[in-house]
Amino acid sequence: MLRRLIITFAIAAGLCIAQREAVAQMAAAPAPAPAPAPAPAAEHVEAELQGDFRAHDPSLFMLPAGDWFVFATGPGVQRLRSHDGRRWERLAPVFTAQTRPAWWGQAVPAHREGMDVWAPKLFLQGGRYRLLYSISTFGKNTSAIGMASAESPDAALWRDDGLVLQSGPGDAFNAIDPDGFVDADGRVWLTFGSFWEGIRMTELDAQTLKPKGAAHFVARNAGGIEAPTLTRRGDWYYLWVSWGLCCRGVASTYNIRVGRSRSPGGPFVDRGGRAMLDGGGTLIEAGGDRWKGPGHQDVFGNLLVRHAYDAQDSGHPYLRVNELKWSEDGWPGL
Repeated sequence: MLRRLIITFAIAAGLCIAQREAVAQMAAAPAPAPAPAPAPAAEHVEAELQGDFRAHDPSLFMLPAGDWFVFATGPGVQRLRSHDGRRWERLAPVFTAQTRPAWWGQAVPAHREGMDVWAPKLFLQGGRYRLLYSISTFGKNTSAIGMASAESPDAALWRDDGLVLQSGPGDAFNAIDPDGFVDADGRVWLTFGSFWEGIRMTELDAQTLKPKGAAHFVARNAGGIEAPTLTRRGDWYYLWVSWGLCCRGVASTYNIRVGRSRSPGGPFVDRGGRAMLDGGGTLIEAGGDRWKGPGHQDVFGNLLVRHAYDAQDSGHPYLRVNELKWSEDGWPGL
């Protein structure tokens, strides 16, 4: 659908350096005026966006009819919609204070009255739109991954499909940043994790969408790792992760890495042959002079979605979408 199109989305989210809870302020802040688009180069077009297009920890879903949806961290799960990828509007959140699931406060007691929801992931399975999301408190692994579903991404009412899995102080992992992947054979894979001993993966039962068998680690990085995304291209499965630290404005050190495997469950190795379990990961994007800490990536089709922090705008995070380019031996790049 896009031919070498790069779309830069402004977010002006004003995230708290220490906590993601401050994303709640995004919904009330006015959207900045889009900057004029520069003259397009042969392989680079920057589009002017209009309306309300703020987001953080972005997940993209595009309908065959052409509508674009971004689901993002924030109160009740933030939702944005565009009919053309340029003009955006903010929809009502998935959850409200009246519809928040009661089990949130049981799984994460510190979240008993909270509405801050992290890192949503939307995917289509079994004729319904499934929404994975996480609740937690910053720096703790008393966390839970939940699921909701609806008949369309812009549905007003979402069914609470309950707790998928959780973690606590005695665990070597953190149950946040979920990614759902449905393979061509109908098998469903859940990849998740943030810091602790790394990224984990488990298969979900295609009927109940609950874990099927034990989870296992698939990637580690001593300097921080989170936000996994599993994709497939041909016979290869690609595991995308973010290394480093987010949510610190221009001091953010996020960078995007990838490895691949012939099996959805791994083992994943980088382009140099180093296992991701041993700290391997081919670099896709790191921060530059202007864009700091690109990460918490999602991949939809051939589009790489992530946020980065703009050094020219007080370190505010901006949503960025690029078409991936592929080498002859099957490695992605920008």
